[in-house]
Amino acid sequence: MKQFATTAENEPGKGILVCHRYNDRTKFERIHAQYPLKFIPTTGHADRLAVVYMMSYGGGVISGDKFMVDMTIKENAILLLMTQGNTKIFKDRVHQRLWLASINDKQETTIKFTNMLPSLPSLNSLNNLPAAIGSLFVSKPVEPPKPVAPSLQTINSHVASQATLLMVPDPVTCFRDSSFQSRQEFRLEDSSSQLVLLDWFTSGRITRGENWSFRHYSSRIDVRVAGKLIIKDAMVLEDEDYMRKEDEGTAYASRLVPYSCFATLIVICNPESSLVESVSGIQRKSEQMRLMPLTLKSKEDREVLWSVSPILKGRGVLVRVAGMTTEKVRDFVKYECLGSGFEKIVGEGMFGKVLM
Repeated sequence: MKQFATTAENEPGKGILVCHRYNDRTKFERIHAQYPLKFIPTTGHADRLAVVYMMSYGGGVISGDKFMVDMTIKENAILLLMTQGNTKIFKDRVHQRLWLASINDKQETTIKFTNMLPSLPSLNSLNNLPAAIGSLFVSKPVEPPKPVAPSLQTINSHVASQATLLMVPDPVTCFRDSSFQSRQEFRLEDSSSQLVLLDWFTSGRITRGENWSFRHYSSRIDVRVAGKLIIKDAMVLEDEDYMRKEDEGTAYASRLVPYSCFATLIVICNPESSLVESVSGIQRKSEQMRLMPLTLKSKEDREVLWSVSPILKGRGVLVRVAGMTTEKVRDFVKYECLGSGFEKIVGEGMFGKVLM
């Protein structure tokens, strides 16, 4: 029987989102996700935007998983992308196999003295006893596990004229001995295209004693406006053995504590959007803090460190945030940076659901 033709791309982890404006509403023209990636569209409190949650089956990203997401936001459309909880990066499989191999090796070398001696003593059995004892200590050599590629997330987005992309996911949380790479590229068609991007990560599962104990984390963000590269931001944390000191955990941990959460926020708006309030508000706060001497800042102020870099002649900002807790960073980004300018686009009801 002849099969029907399909336009679906069956590559694992492949995702496609296409939004268009229909009358006064933004709708999904196409939404496709291949296992283990999953999209859950939902109804926004404002009809002018489309809302979708991005997640993975199993509640996290397994070592070696690859996610490739292509997004197209057509003219006048607005897309709000979120996640349901932190993006968990599980331990590398290669380290799990090493741990299981070590347990298996110990089990093979365990001596059971009850089985060492023969049931009936004889001259031949006693003569063979040293060889029997020696054979108990010989274990089958364990083959080294093959290296496993780190988890990889690639996002490519095109934002058309008068269109808006709002990406405000929950933070990435890397488990001990995990590896994760993120590559994001955003192409804004012209000066009327808008972008809000939050890229942030935590130190790990603090309640389980994991504090900056993952093997590798890297994030790269490229933003182009009208074909011109405006932002090229990169961050790499690598646990390099030759840099590690005794009793200090990973090689990079000492450079990050006492802070446990880092964020990068990019806001690019057009002059007629309510996002202008967010951009101008961030720049105004930055100027006020710059004029205040460090000695006058309270202990509470030092729990969240941040800096602002204006871009596009003040039409956008790049904000870097470091906080001692995830909640401190979340509240600062949501209320101090995005604030009412962002709320006017997504609506009051949806603003309460963003970064819960």
